[in-house]
Amino acid sequence: MKKIFCIFGIAALLFSVVGCKDPKKPDVNDIVEDGVYVTGPATGASAISAVYGMAKGINEANDQTVREGMYEKYIVLEANKDFSLTYVNGGEETAYGANLEAFTPADVTGGLYQDNPATAVYKGALVIGSSAPKMKVTTTGLYHIVLDLNVADDLDFAQIVVVPVEYGVRGGMNSWGFTALNATEPKNEGITYTLTGQKMGDGGTFKFAYNSAWKITLDAEGAVKANTNLGVDCKPGGKDIAVTEGAGEYKITLEFKLAKGNVENSWKYTIEQESKSETPTTMYMIGKQFGDWSWESDGVVDLVPVWGKEGAFWCTRYFTTDGFKFCAEKAWNGDFTGLGTDEGYTVADGNCFVPAAGFYTVYINLLDKVVEIKPAEVYGMGNAVFAGGWDFNDAEKFVANGDKMEIITSGAGELRLASKVMPTVKVDGCGDNGWFDWWKSEFIFFADNKIAYRGLGGDQERVQIEANKVISIDFNAGTVTVSDFVPAATIDGDMTEWADVEAFASTQTSRIREWKFKYDAKNVYFYFKVRMNRSQENKPLVIGFDTDNNSATGSNYDSDKILGIEAQVQSFPFTNASGSDPATWNGVDTKSTVKAVGGASSSANVTVAGYNAPGEALSSDSASTYIEVSVPRSALNLPVGTPISVGCAYDWYVTGMQSITLE
Repeated sequence: MKKIFCIFGIAALLFSVVGCKDPKKPDVNDIVEDGVYVTGPATGASAISAVYGMAKGINEANDQTVREGMYEKYIVLEANKDFSLTYVNGGEETAYGANLEAFTPADVTGGLYQDNPATAVYKGALVIGSSAPKMKVTTTGLYHIVLDLNVADDLDFAQIVVVPVEYGVRGGMNSWGFTALNATEPKNEGITYTLTGQKMGDGGTFKFAYNSAWKITLDAEGAVKANTNLGVDCKPGGKDIAVTEGAGEYKITLEFKLAKGNVENSWKYTIEQESKSETPTTMYMIGKQFGDWSWESDGVVDLVPVWGKEGAFWCTRYFTTDGFKFCAEKAWNGDFTGLGTDEGYTVADGNCFVPAAGFYTVYINLLDKVVEIKPAEVYGMGNAVFAGGWDFNDAEKFVANGDKMEIITSGAGELRLASKVMPTVKVDGCGDNGWFDWWKSEFIFFADNKIAYRGLGGDQERVQIEANKVISIDFNAGTVTVSDFVPAATIDGDMTEWADVEAFASTQTSRIREWKFKYDAKNVYFYFKVRMNRSQENKPLVIGFDTDNNSATGSNYDSDKILGIEAQVQSFPFTNASGSDPATWNGVDTKSTVKAVGGASSSANVTVAGYNAPGEALSSDSASTYIEVSVPRSALNLPVGTPISVGCAYDWYVTGMQSITLE
């Protein structure tokens, strides 16, 4: 009996142990919560599971915030098999589908679809319920699916967008172009994208992006945009990814594996330096003017790296005619005056010399063995403040004023500054227009008024500026000052401001009775007292600028009356005057132009106004009217500190040429 008891006791003990074992935990990927899922044979799955759930969509157009009713998912789809989107709510399933049609924007370089894929995306209006069409793709691969339910009712319709994905990198190493990554076979269990031997500058930055695009625009107003890029931590639209081990060659790896939750959960990346660059990362300029030949002096110039271009440096300075030279370190160790291709300066007695005192931009490219020194061109950027947009062609140019460069703001808003760096021979990273993008040689200043160069860094803090401020840059001191702008003249019909200005002699006093000239940092101004005429509205005013003070170059006006002009202003000051009484009209001619020889005309904010003379007997030939003119100096490209010749004509009667020097 004891043996039997013992046997039953052991059995009971075994049962007790088994009965106390923890139950099997459920697979979280099998838990189906409320939400939208990608379903169907094309996904390779036979049932809905968490990994097929769509993430909350990020609206790039609204500061990268989550948009209600917007969903997105990266997923591998098999060709020619059905898939749908399925909305699960409280266990009930509702089918979502669309009749997808290929859409390719007409212009991806500007406007609404700027930075969209140049290749086709597939989109269609959302259909819900039993009538929702099944969707298919024709090629097996990774796809980006975007669903927008139009909850805010700010789209034309709710929609589904399906985009085939080819991932690559965009960054300083390819001038933010596109370099495709090599990809393994597309599977939801994993895809590996790689790029080896990629040269990166010190602190170089990039993002992962697909199809050479940054975003996809969903609506006609540009209020809803889906990201096509991954930044830091693989977040859609995230910050730029930066290398931290210095310049060299890198292996970049991006891995995809279908996962639940946010988009970034399906992605990870690694950056591995394969070899370190031996190219110097610093460059200095020393001379009599720059540190008095002492490497310990604060006057030695630190050249700024060209953003994203290994071994390339630049600086803008005011140069005297004293000698200077360069070195990659602050020591007499490997100093040089040239590298092989050397332009814009001369070498004598082992030192470099510019041809004349003035502003110059130095460009040094160690890899291509180039040293170039060119007259400096410095610009203000931004629609809110200056004349144009975000390109050197659209920006407003600074004007030299002694050893400072100045510009006057035309409105309140954002301020950004850049020197134009123009290699004679195009290099990688330099655009088709012959210069590096402006942000690759960008700088700014802050409350301490010290210049802060972007160099290899990211976007700098935005600086706000008010209208009618003089921005004066002292490159040599590394400072910027801001002061109020007081114009030398105003086009307002008040001629008393011209009373103390000495008049120039005129050879045709019967038509131009006197004329005067003023200028400030922004404009040149003219004053004319002319004979009143009943047909005055048909009389042209012409101002010709002989900017090189050489009558044998340029063009002539009215045969040989005004000679050698490189630019001219032509207008009809009394355009809106009536034939019966023209001098009673006071106003501004909006048809005036500045025209360079051989170039197109531009309004360039020229202001020309004609005014009647108070108290004059308008019926008399002895009566006078007045004309005031304002012309932007930037439109004329006038030299500073050297004479120019100016000739004027009204009613085809010419004043004769007058020598003028602008400071």
